[in-house]
Amino acid sequence: MNAVHAQEQRYLATLERLFAIRATDLRTALSHACDALAQATGADKVDAFLYDETRDSLVALGTSAQPLSDKQKSLGLDVMSLANGGSVVRVFETGESFLEGNLQADPNELRGIKEGLGVQSHLGVALEVGGRRHGLVMLASLARDFFTEIDLTFLRTAVHWVSIVVERAQLVAAVESSTAAQARAASTEETIAVLAHDLRNYLTPVVMRLMHIRAHAERGSPQIVEDADAALRTLDDLSSLVTDLLETARLAHGAFDLATQSVDVVRIVNDAARALATVEHEVVVRASGPIVIAADPGRVRQCLDNVISNAVRHSPASAPVTITVRLARYQGVECARIEVVDEGPGVPEDVMPRLFERFVSGRRYGTGLGLYIARRIATAHGGDLSVDRCPGKGARFSIVLPAVGRPVTP
Repeated sequence: MNAVHAQEQRYLATLERLFAIRATDLRTALSHACDALAQATGADKVDAFLYDETRDSLVALGTSAQPLSDKQKSLGLDVMSLANGGSVVRVFETGESFLEGNLQADPNELRGIKEGLGVQSHLGVALEVGGRRHGLVMLASLARDFFTEIDLTFLRTAVHWVSIVVERAQLVAAVESSTAAQARAASTEETIAVLAHDLRNYLTPVVMRLMHIRAHAERGSPQIVEDADAALRTLDDLSSLVTDLLETARLAHGAFDLATQSVDVVRIVNDAARALATVEHEVVVRASGPIVIAADPGRVRQCLDNVISNAVRHSPASAPVTITVRLARYQGVECARIEVVDEGPGVPEDVMPRLFERFVSGRRYGTGLGLYIARRIATAHGGDLSVDRCPGKGARFSIVLPAVGRPVTP
């Protein structure tokens, strides 16, 4: 009776020890749990197997620090392919507990377990986390008929506690991964801001010098004027990139302010179309009349410039860009809907879901910042920017911005 009482006390102390395991990395937590179970039961080896979908195998992610465990690793038996069968796989696939005291007589057991390790007794219980089977805990002994029904009852309880350890460790890993991702993102934002600031410091004096050279060149060789103009155009493009980088950094840090007022969006569209039309690409605006929106006119113009210039850049020679402005409903509210249609190659299907992410470019040119900024401007106004393919070819970008007026019943 004293021996039974001592065993019960030992098992209770083990459960308390399991619950006290710190949720560090998963491998360490499971190994500590296996050590506790080995000490409580006298097993020669304890493994916490978790299923690895990439290998379709059970991997002993946690194992007790014992000689038989070292031998198991040397034989490669710490990874059990589901295709090979055996008692470990059986517990995982069926979810049923396993208690065998004469494993050598089991014809379905792996030879590596019986002959390589010399295991006589096996005790296994499936491990479930969040209602889903993740693996199992398996105890092994070199002695025959070593484990009892009492051990099985204890292990079933212990495995519930191990599942808590696994869940806590996985949660910690997820939090750490998220924190690391946020740290990388913060570092990237800081790098972008510093880079943009430094580039602008270099750009300003170069532009001033080129303009000075151009002024002198007008009285000299026409070729010098052409070269200076080409250099200035390149610097304009670089300046636009710097502006986009700065805007991206501001968006990431929430420093993106809007000065809203009532404005006619059709007028802003016409101004942008005139400014961005080229000799090769006409920009045609179709609108029935003024549409008043509550918006920051400068930001709306920035949004339109980014979308229209993108369409112009990707249109074939002599192909127009068509802009249609009309009233429409968006999420039950009356909105101005601005559709920018080009006749270019369109956006690849695999890129379309990510097109408005930073540094994702769907076509041949661009950094992938312009459309990202344009969409953020639209959403900041309570609207949106989306894209779809046009019948035949090309792309259609749709900007919606809430109009000044009462909500419309969907």
